[in-house]
Amino acid sequence: IIYLAGDDITDEQLPHRTKLTQDILLEHKKMFMKLQNDMKDALGCISFTTNLWSDPILRSFMAITAHFLLCSTDGKLEYRSALI
Repeated sequence: IIYLAGDDITDEQLPHRTKLTQDILLEHKKMFMKLQNDMKDALGCISFTTNLWSDPILRSFMAITAHFLLCSTDGKLEYRSALI
């Protein structure tokens, strides 16, 4: 925001941290609902893949990705994948 506005931005023009938190959580909820509906409409099975790794100080991480096909509005198959 500051980069786009240059030096003319004031504190009052910046969104408060609680507003940003609300906006982020709302967007997450929208994306989650869309993913949930897309997965319900998936053609055939949904495949899941996992990836495990650790960083240099041995903290462990795991990612799960869903892969599925949908029928697009023009009738073509559309591949989708999403980090779960």
